[in-house]
Amino acid sequence: MTSRPAVAGRAAALLTAAGLLCGCSLLPQRAASPAPASPPVHAPATATPQPAPAPPLAAILPFSPARLQAAAVLAGRFTAAWDSWSWRQLPAAWLGALRPLADGSLDPALARAAGTPGVLAQRKKARQTATATIRAVQIRDLTPGSVTISVTVAQVITSRAGTSQATASFAVTLTPHGSSWMVWDIEPASAGNN
Repeated sequence: MTSRPAVAGRAAALLTAAGLLCGCSLLPQRAASPAPASPPVHAPATATPQPAPAPPLAAILPFSPARLQAAAVLAGRFTAAWDSWSWRQLPAAWLGALRPLADGSLDPALARAAGTPGVLAQRKKARQTATATIRAVQIRDLTPGSVTISVTVAQVITSRAGTSQATASFAVTLTPHGSSWMVWDIEPASAGNN
């Protein structure tokens, strides 16, 4: 059995320890931040990567927008000259309007088109004159070495029989030559150049 003085000593030690603990809890405490109402949400370990921002359109084109605009203007000029003619106009004059805009490789095709005897005879007999006006221009195909432009023209044809109107669409392929462009081919839009 344990003696009374030993039990009393232990009791006194326990009371002292309890007093210290209670005393510490009575000291002024710093205000604690309120506990969150719900547990914090953590991002998943495998987050979906965000796509890289798209580069500006001009950065992914093989030619600058200004250069493409110049190609479209040239395609329009060439097509208007191609589809404008007069029964009084010599083939050399019609060619003279086209050749400065065209690549030399197109010369044989232009010469054939200018000198087609049946067409020239029909124009002369009917006294036909045609004037073409550009109605629409859009890029049809674009590669690092060329651009094909679709050009739609409205053509007014006057003759002994009166005046008529027609619409035609052409695919005009241009290739870069230095800082400018040259027409490499022209065909009806339905025939190709795409």
